[in-house]
Amino acid sequence: MKITRRQATGLLVTGWAASLLGVEAQAQKPVKALLVLVGGGPHDIEKNPPFLDKAFEHAGIQATKLAPPAGKQGDAAHLARLAELKPGDYDVLVFYTVGQSLSPEQENALQRFVESGGGVVAVHGASASFGNSQKWFNMIGARFAGHAPGTYDLAIAVSDPAHPIMKGVKDFDIHDEEYTHRFPEGVQRTVIAKFKQRPANTSEKGGNNDAVWTINQGKGRVVYTALGHGPEAWQNPMWQKLMVQSILWAAGQPREVKIGE
Repeated sequence: MKITRRQATGLLVTGWAASLLGVEAQAQKPVKALLVLVGGGPHDIEKNPPFLDKAFEHAGIQATKLAPPAGKQGDAAHLARLAELKPGDYDVLVFYTVGQSLSPEQENALQRFVESGGGVVAVHGASASFGNSQKWFNMIGARFAGHAPGTYDLAIAVSDPAHPIMKGVKDFDIHDEEYTHRFPEGVQRTVIAKFKQRPANTSEKGGNNDAVWTINQGKGRVVYTALGHGPEAWQNPMWQKLMVQSILWAAGQPREVKIGE
């Protein structure tokens, strides 16, 4: 069958449009996130995570919770299921945890997940989690080393505006807890946000103001944020934007998301 020039042009346009639609569909495919939760007190894993529900829905993030029974926030028995984690089960693991430990089986499963292309977003007390695990320390690039007692109005400065996570993120203020850290040797961190200044009674003595950073491990992507102590932080629109865009970047689908629209 002979195709006219007009028909050929139409086929080219149709193919081009279909290609664009395919790219758009791929960019907007749902992100499967597992929220790994252990907490208590201000790190309230029952009250704080739901503040992100609307933002998750808007961004196409399908969140599943790995959490203890209601009313038993510090119970860590559910973490045993991390040993069963397989690459491809989820796109991203989001850790809002504190304390606890990891078995060799859990460590190895997490390492395989990330190095095979999975993402991890570690929030606040995640750096004070799993203190027995050097692999976790290396994965998130820090271990909790103290903080000024109480919470503060903190000014956060964007230090890498070109990073995909920071698209549309401006310098912002947040009421939060100020964390200091020790950093593992040989781990390359890309710092994307810093404390403009720390409280006068900070435990940080070396002048380091890093607040949010990324790490590439194998084929995977890791984000750690020192921010996210309690409800004041979890309800902060710019923090929510930072969190959602961190999850999307860790999933390999970086894009800007508008919060509150």
